Amino acid sequence: MSSAPRNIPRPLAQRWRDVRLHLVPVLIYATGVSAVIYLWNTQWMPSTFTGEVQAMASIVSSSKPGLLTNMTVRQFDRVSKGQVIAKIAIQSSEAVSVALATIRADLEVTKARMTFDQHRNDQNSQSLELNYEQLLAERMDQKAALDQTLFEVRFLQSELVRTQESRSDEYIKRMMTQLKEREALIQRLDKTLELIKPTGPAANDAEAWKSIETAIKAQEAQLQEASEVTLIAPIDGVVSKVLRNSGENIAAGEPLLMISGDHAESIIGYVRQPLSFDPKAGDKVVVRTRRGVKREAAEAQIVQVGGRLEFFAQSLRVRGFDSSQERGLPVLITIPNNLKLHPGELVDLALKN
Repeated sequence: MSSAPRNIPRPLAQRWRDVRLHLVPVLIYATGVSAVIYLWNTQWMPSTFTGEVQAMASIVSSSKPGLLTNMTVRQFDRVSKGQVIAKIAIQSSEAVSVALATIRADLEVTKARMTFDQHRNDQNSQSLELNYEQLLAERMDQKAALDQTLFEVRFLQSELVRTQESRSDEYIKRMMTQLKEREALIQRLDKTLELIKPTGPAANDAEAWKSIETAIKAQEAQLQEASEVTLIAPIDGVVSKVLRNSGENIAAGEPLLMISGDHAESIIGYVRQPLSFDPKAGDKVVVRTRRGVKREAAEAQIVQVGGRLEFFAQSLRVRGFDSSQERGLPVLITIPNNLKLHPGELVDLALKN
């Protein structure tokens, strides 16, 4: 029987030769690449840097808290300066109470004037005029009660939208019934007042009532305006973000949406450390786009240089692989006239010698 063949042992010198032929070149190549990357990131800084095209932007918010009742725009909608974009119902009962107190104070002034004029009436028509004044005072009381009930209904309706409480809904129905009854009573009082309207000095009282009633209506309109805030677009542009929707409660100063201008205003770039050159206002810069195979280029000018180094986004780094934050000197650059740029677009910048 023949025995199985045995492996012939390889000499140590042969093994070392194989290592040198296969492993050492790989190690040398990896070391060289690592050294180049390290030097590129830390020691050498070209006179080029990256910039971002900027446009005007505005955040819309409300100065008062309330319920967002009507958002008329959506994301990416184009808006014009002064366009109504949202309405907010103010849910503060204190504002309503203050306005109603003002209206009641005006009614008291009216009553005082009517009482003062009553003493100047002719003795022969005193009884008729007294009835007229009493009915007029009663009409004013009913009108004040009607206004108060009307404002309470409006306030409860906004609360009903926010809380969805059925018991508030039933209460509103009862108050609406009271509104109709008071309106009918006021109509009957108006007819009676017209029949017994005096032709003497008391007629002047009626004219005074009309003037004061006009002022009260103006205050009611002011109260209506105070119970609602209308937001308008501060600039022309496109709605880039919508942060709140209709039916949501908002706080004072809370951002609702953001409007971005659709025209490029300037370019901001960051000169990374170590600073290989010192940019100054008035220096010429070559702006080069990143669109297409044939990249367009044009000349621009540095308008302003920041006073301190600031952190900048990783997308504005001209090179490097790590994700750590970097600082750079901010530089503000004009938009070239013969180069069409979009807001938010990244461009390559090079200082022109």
